[in-house]
Amino acid sequence: VSQQRGVSMSTRKCVSPLLRFASAALLEAPPKQIALSGPAGFLGSRVLQSVLDAHEHRRDHGLEPGEVILLSSSPGHLMSRLYGRYGSKRMSTVRATRCDYYYQHDFDSWRDQLGSLGMGGPNAVFINLAALAGPRSDRPDAMMAVNYRAPIAAARACEALGFGHWVQSSTQAVKAERAGQVPYSRWKAMADYALARIDRLPTSVFTLGLLYSKEQGMVSQRGDNINMVDLALLPITPIMGNGRAPLQPLEVEDAASRIAYVSLTEPTRRPVQVSESSGYDWARPKIDSVRQYTWRAYDAVGPETMTMLELMEMFAKLNGRTLNPVFVDYRNFETVLNEASLGNLNRQFVSLLRSEQDAERPIVGVPDTFQTLLGADATLFRMHDGLAATDAFGNPETMKRRAFPVVATVKWVWQNYKVIVPGTNLVLETVGTYLFGKRFAIDENWRWIRIGAMGTLLSGVTVASVQAGAEFSKWYAEATGGGGFP
Repeated sequence: VSQQRGVSMSTRKCVSPLLRFASAALLEAPPKQIALSGPAGFLGSRVLQSVLDAHEHRRDHGLEPGEVILLSSSPGHLMSRLYGRYGSKRMSTVRATRCDYYYQHDFDSWRDQLGSLGMGGPNAVFINLAALAGPRSDRPDAMMAVNYRAPIAAARACEALGFGHWVQSSTQAVKAERAGQVPYSRWKAMADYALARIDRLPTSVFTLGLLYSKEQGMVSQRGDNINMVDLALLPITPIMGNGRAPLQPLEVEDAASRIAYVSLTEPTRRPVQVSESSGYDWARPKIDSVRQYTWRAYDAVGPETMTMLELMEMFAKLNGRTLNPVFVDYRNFETVLNEASLGNLNRQFVSLLRSEQDAERPIVGVPDTFQTLLGADATLFRMHDGLAATDAFGNPETMKRRAFPVVATVKWVWQNYKVIVPGTNLVLETVGTYLFGKRFAIDENWRWIRIGAMGTLLSGVTVASVQAGAEFSKWYAEATGGGGFP
């Protein structure tokens, strides 16, 4: 096992964008002491992997590697899994501490916890990747707590401890037309602005686009859960609205390597992304001109701009399928997501799609500066390249193909039984629109659609019950030697 782990890690060193393009810069920088929140997430786990790659690279050259401290609500379980994955040698530069973004919102507790861990000074860095995109029924203020109150308290503590850098993950949604109406983007935008007002803390903000993994063929989460990609695996795929909402999907490895690079090198090396907007931008936060020397914000988006329809068509092609799109109204989709998020497809995401598809000026990021953070030769992975990718020997290489997660879907419905009624309405709308056209889903027809569906369901249950009774009677007669019931 150790030999296999060594081979896999050495292979990764050869292909890691961070080491391929920024090897020299990583050796020139002083060792960094990094606090990483969200280390088990879709992005955070890959940032941790890139940081460990950099530590091993420095160790191989006889340099002090640095340290990373993981902020987790379950540090013991997390460290156990990481030791099993990376081994004791790579994990020698890793510690973990317990923290709770839901409740830890005061300056003193953050300052004293980080200070007690020996953190502070110009080579200390805080990477904040913890985020909560959807509401929680048991914690009404959970999104505000995780996305705004906890990170800002931590940032003020970092300023007091003399940290040299704060790295913040944000979202392109903060620039959307409905940003202030959607809780997730609202709290993220407020956190970004609050960080801009902390004068003595150099800050880098990455406004991320839609993240996906080319290795696992999925969007923004673990592959054993329901994923947005799975909609493209259905015989017919519901597409919300007109499917014209613009997206800029970003490969998660590209995001992780650049966030790790900015965190592991000196803040003074960071380039400035110049705004290309014309005219007066009323929505852009007014940041003190003095802050321009220590504040950076990057459009962390992919190099391709595609609509929601084009994105689903691309995922279908990468999975060897042909997409059969059906354009449905947002109503039933939103009703389902009000009860429970469908994996990473949540109410917040749908609201932003809805606003952007009809916006006069849809938000599109400019990734040029973000792309060249690792160097002038570094490029971002293009999803279209996944259709014609080859390995080092010229053999065709494809993204991992997915199968529809039937078990995960049944489990999701079982755990969120309130989605059954709106989910049935969504299925009826999708199938009816596919068979009979858009007129099928208009409001005047919904009463008859429901009556027909309920009648069909009850008829099916009745027929199945009669059939089951007949089969049982036949079996009983045979079991009793043909004598029938006494």
